[in-house]
Amino acid sequence: METKYIAFFDSGIGGLTLLKDCFRRFPGEKYIYYGDNGNAPYGNRPADEIEKLAREGFSQFENYPLKAAVLACNTVTAVCAERFRQTYAFPIIGVEPAILPASRYARGGKVLLLATRATLQSERMKRLTERCSKMAQIIPYCPAELAGAIERQIQAHGSVNIAQYLPEGKFDAAVLGCTHYIFFKEEIQKQLRCPVFDGNAGTIDHLAKIANICSKKPQKSTKNAVIFLGKAKNINKTVFESRFLL
Repeated sequence: METKYIAFFDSGIGGLTLLKDCFRRFPGEKYIYYGDNGNAPYGNRPADEIEKLAREGFSQFENYPLKAAVLACNTVTAVCAERFRQTYAFPIIGVEPAILPASRYARGGKVLLLATRATLQSERMKRLTERCSKMAQIIPYCPAELAGAIERQIQAHGSVNIAQYLPEGKFDAAVLGCTHYIFFKEEIQKQLRCPVFDGNAGTIDHLAKIANICSKKPQKSTKNAVIFLGKAKNINKTVFESRFLL
């Protein structure tokens, strides 16, 4: 039987947080990861450039049979998801900020939405926030350069002063609208002093349903269950194994 892979695409290391959660939930699957680290972050780029870069990255998957591909980047999902689904034959799953569960939690209160500029400006995100605005006040905020700082510091084994990127004020909940931010979820929650939501679990639930994946024990060692592609493959492999497999 032909081995089929679940492919993850991200602008850099952010999607490793989603790969990690999926890897732990479905250790019997085979995975591919492509991070376009050399062009990260995508969030401050114009939409047409984001799509061009993402399509170039997706071309890396052409030689592999896929169960599905995951846009493990909120920015790429917001800008490209609909058109990519019209282009590629395999299922494409995007990662969405967990605005709905955060709004339900903070019903009537304030929800801080942290996301990149391109994500916040997208029509997809505007529709999502509008749907949730009846339950809570959604406060969009772009923490300028935070994704880039995380990309650099994680690779260099450094730290990020999260406080300098966050707004002042009291919030009932916060949403991480960029997979890079999830590396510092605990620090963000500590700084904001409110529950912090991300879209990883919902994305994996959707992936499992669309690709008909079920939990199963791996038949062999999972150490080499991920194929890393691209110029930054060694960087992404090192970050993944050092932070998530130990």
